[in-house]
Amino acid sequence: MQTQLSNTKFLTYSLWGLRLLLVAIFLYHGLPKAIFWSMAMEKFISFGLPGFLGPITGIAEVIASVLLLSGRFWRASNLVLLFIIAGAIVTVQLPNFIEDAKKVAGLERDLLILVGHLILLAAYPHGVLNKSNHSQASFEKEVSNPKSPF
Repeated sequence: MQTQLSNTKFLTYSLWGLRLLLVAIFLYHGLPKAIFWSMAMEKFISFGLPGFLGPITGIAEVIASVLLLSGRFWRASNLVLLFIIAGAIVTVQLPNFIEDAKKVAGLERDLLILVGHLILLAAYPHGVLNKSNHSQASFEKEVSNPKSPF
């Protein structure tokens, strides 16, 4: 029983840490785009994208990050950030990597961010247990006897 509860706490804190890290990354990259529109537009144009997408992407990153941090609309905010990072991979990081294999660090980072959002989508919104849908006893049973997805 003690191991199951400590596993639950560890998983909960790990998911919170992942959530905070992803929020910090998107706020760090989104705030400049949301504030400095001309810089964001120039950057997106240099990527071969329409310039107006720069500020829109920055604003979306900031709003989705705040919502993800607060736990409100966690699934929608996660999906928005997931699509933004997928777009960055396809339009920026993958072409850079194909052009020069030494630019793999940006691609690796963005792939890890993508996986982080997939993990958060697979987990419950406030850690591991959504008390409105599951009881603690049923959750502990799931943790002690996990079902294989295969």
